[in-house]
Amino acid sequence: MKIKAIIFDVDNTLINTGNISAKAYISTAKELGLKQVSINKIKCLFGIPSHVIIKKFWPETGVKNFQEIKHKKILSKKVKQIPGAKNIIRQLYGKYKLGLLSSKTRVLMYPHLKQIGLSTNYFKFIYSADDVKFHKPNPKVFSKALNKLKLKRNEILYVGDSIYDFIATKKAKLNFTAVLTGHYRKKDFQRLGLKKENILNSINDLPRWLNKNG
Repeated sequence: MKIKAIIFDVDNTLINTGNISAKAYISTAKELGLKQVSINKIKCLFGIPSHVIIKKFWPETGVKNFQEIKHKKILSKKVKQIPGAKNIIRQLYGKYKLGLLSSKTRVLMYPHLKQIGLSTNYFKFIYSADDVKFHKPNPKVFSKALNKLKLKRNEILYVGDSIYDFIATKKAKLNFTAVLTGHYRKKDFQRLGLKKENILNSINDLPRWLNKNG
């Protein structure tokens, strides 16, 4: 196995948005007079697109209106990088082809990258939920990226914090490393069959993993 390209998830892999995003769902539902859902239940679905989450918990509401209110709430808050994320991207740039593929919407993607000071120039492609036809955990979410990279599947690594990242990657037959900077814990990934050596505390452990495996 020789890794030639690394695709990153964004939220809670490179950018810490967990509580900000979850609270925005809750406050938006309250503003619209919808039922209240616990933060934990919402976080359990992180990794899949927000319009799917909205339809699951509040099927009676209009997704577009909910999204617009939620986006404003999220953008009113300051996000931060996962500690060390920018430095790791700089280290890997030039050694590997880098890309971003996330269930994050485009309206949040670029402002948040700008907020943490992560240049888009590092990446061969940036695909938000608005840029792909299929979404995690569907393995076809990678179709556009695969066409762009033109590499063998075993030459591509995906890095993410969600079990839905792993499920999609496993079905697509790509390499995967989990980072524990999101909602999910080591046991959640191991339960799905991910080896413990492919579970990292954070993106800061990725260069070490690549030296050993890539």
